[in-house]
Amino acid sequence: MVGIKEVAKKAGVSISTVSNVMNEKKPVSPELKARVTEAIESLQYEVNPVGRGLKSNKTNQVGVIVPSFNQVYFPAILQGIHEAGLKFGYTILVFETNGNVELEKQHVRFLQHSWSDGIILASYANGENISDRKYIRSLLDSGNRKKRIPVVSLENVLDPGIDAVVIDNKRAAETAVKHLLSLGHNKIAHVAAPLRFQIGSLRLEGYKETLSKEGILVDDELIEEGDYSPASGYDAMMRLLSKGKSFSAVFAGNDQMGIGAIRALLDEGYRIPEDVAVIGIDNNFPSTLVSPSLSSVNLPKYDMGYQAMYLLNERMKDPDKNRSVITLESELVVRTSTSKDGDGTWNLRGW
Repeated sequence: MVGIKEVAKKAGVSISTVSNVMNEKKPVSPELKARVTEAIESLQYEVNPVGRGLKSNKTNQVGVIVPSFNQVYFPAILQGIHEAGLKFGYTILVFETNGNVELEKQHVRFLQHSWSDGIILASYANGENISDRKYIRSLLDSGNRKKRIPVVSLENVLDPGIDAVVIDNKRAAETAVKHLLSLGHNKIAHVAAPLRFQIGSLRLEGYKETLSKEGILVDDELIEEGDYSPASGYDAMMRLLSKGKSFSAVFAGNDQMGIGAIRALLDEGYRIPEDVAVIGIDNNFPSTLVSPSLSSVNLPKYDMGYQAMYLLNERMKDPDKNRSVITLESELVVRTSTSKDGDGTWNLRGW
């Protein structure tokens, strides 16, 4: 394997000169720089990023850990992280946990041991048990004896000391439910996102509080929990229908479950939105392709990723700056699952 010594020998310069050219640490004459560059290209010399990181304490690599590559929610977030990373000079490494906290911890340890400069984490740890709480607290001091590795949380406020980029989930749920109320629905069922996590519990709170403010009694029999997937939305909808309870609208905790709920209602002979209106949260592209198209609350997914990388970059520049939480706003998108006059346009771009 070609090393820096071979480059220096071929260029007829010292090792320190080669290092100065590559790292731009000190000025080098154009003549010497040209000789070193020619030697590097001739020998096809490549820098070992880990070895370089051990010396400089910086690898220009950021790790991103998400629960699933299958959820259509995450690609736009990853795109935002990637484009911000390019702007700030970082390579992005992406890992999947499948919602397994132990696997998540393994990925975090790998990134720490490989001297990554920072971590962006969509965690499945919820702090309900001692192990999770201990793990979350450990993220405050992520790294090793020689290098501190900052963490930015996606979607959840993990700890008062950890930077985060989040959505106002209660507000998003309020937007969805108020839309249904404005259409005259007062018996509204809810297909909830997983309630052991902040996202699901906050959206449930938003649903309940909005109904209560309108003087509508919350019926827990009209609430069924899913796991974000379309299949879980289908199954939750079938459980709601099997109870024989009357409702004229459904608020789903995300679009994928909303699409599953639509399929279940259609299979059981219901007309949408004439018999039952359905709305989700996320505004992912498949919501435009189903029939009827799914009304939703748009979440700024690209911005979430971009802002997470921005926060991480700021933290890496100033490790002792005050902790930051960026809360992003959402907006209603009306399609034909709640109104016959809603937008039926297919989203054919960006995927």
